[in-house]
Amino acid sequence: MKANRSPSNFQTCLLWVCIAFSICTSCKKESRSLEVQLLYKNAKNGETLLGSKENVIKAIREGADIKIGWQSVGKTRKIEHLSSPIWLAILNEKEVVAYLDPQIFADTDWKNLSASYEDYENLYVEWRVVLTTSGNFDAVWYNRKSDSVVRRVPQNHEMTWFARF
Repeated sequence: MKANRSPSNFQTCLLWVCIAFSICTSCKKESRSLEVQLLYKNAKNGETLLGSKENVIKAIREGADIKIGWQSVGKTRKIEHLSSPIWLAILNEKEVVAYLDPQIFADTDWKNLSASYEDYENLYVEWRVVLTTSGNFDAVWYNRKSDSVVRRVPQNHEMTWFARF
C-alpha cells in the first residue's frame, strides 16, 4: 500500500501562515532611529555651550541610548573618546551622573596603535570613570587583586552628551 505523501490543506495553510509571519517580522521597521542627536555640551568649567541639561534628563526618561564624548590633549596627541554609560542618575532634577564600564588597564603604544598586556600586574587594574553634566570627570585606577585605589585623578572636561531615540 502506498502512503499518501502530499500535504493536507491544513499543513499547506499553516506553511503559508508561517512564511507570511516570517516576512512580516523580518520587514518590521526598527523602532529606534539611527540618527544621533546632540543634547548638551558643557565647557571645562561646567558652563553650558550648547543644548541643555534638561534635554539630557528628558532623553534618559524617554529611554534613549546616551553617549558621552570628551577629548584629552597631551603633548604629542589629541584623543577623542565616546562612551555609553552603564549607569545613569539624575540628581535633584539638575545634574546627570554617568558611570562608565570599567576598563582593564593596558600600556598603549601610540605610534603603532596597539595595546600591551605584558605587565601582568596591570591586568588587575581597572580604569573607572564617573562623569557629570557639570563637567566633572573623576578617573580612578583600581587594583582588583589588592582591593585598593592605585590612583585617582579628579578633573574637568568639556563633554558632549548625545542620544539616539
